[in-house]
Amino acid sequence: LSIRRQRQMCIRDRPWRQVIGELVRGRDRLSALFAGRFLPVMVPPWNRIDAGLVARLPAAGFYGLSTYKARASGEPAPGLRQVNCHADPVDWQGSRGFAGAETVLAAVVDHLRDRRTGAADAAEPTGILTHHQLHDEPAWAFLAELAARVRRHAAGRWVSLGTVLGTSR
Repeated sequence: LSIRRQRQMCIRDRPWRQVIGELVRGRDRLSALFAGRFLPVMVPPWNRIDAGLVARLPAAGFYGLSTYKARASGEPAPGLRQVNCHADPVDWQGSRGFAGAETVLAAVVDHLRDRRTGAADAAEPTGILTHHQLHDEPAWAFLAELAARVRRHAAGRWVSLGTVLGTSR
């Protein structure tokens, strides 16, 4: 199947009850495997999710949602917080390796600028996608250097997803 067809099949070809049931089973399994560290946050395949599913996530026990690019709302459904990523270090259209420091930093700076100017939600942290199995050495080196620089900068800080979502984890 083409990737486009696989994306469509994720939701549209199955009843909501089936989709929610699968998500709940997955959530329960991950919760059991990662007991004290698991957060019930939905990160949909290809960062795309049907609005009808978003509305059903809180009733299914999810309190977080993360996709890609600036969020339209911090709470897309009652009881559901959304925190997105804004920079992707993988060159999906080319080598599928590291996209390059300039490209990744441009995405980070764009989101920071948009937050500052009001073009994006100023309360949303700037997130960086990670694709651990696809990262090559240049990607890992860049992320390590970025992490160190943010830690050293007076205006930078790393926050946990639990903190952003308002949980104790």
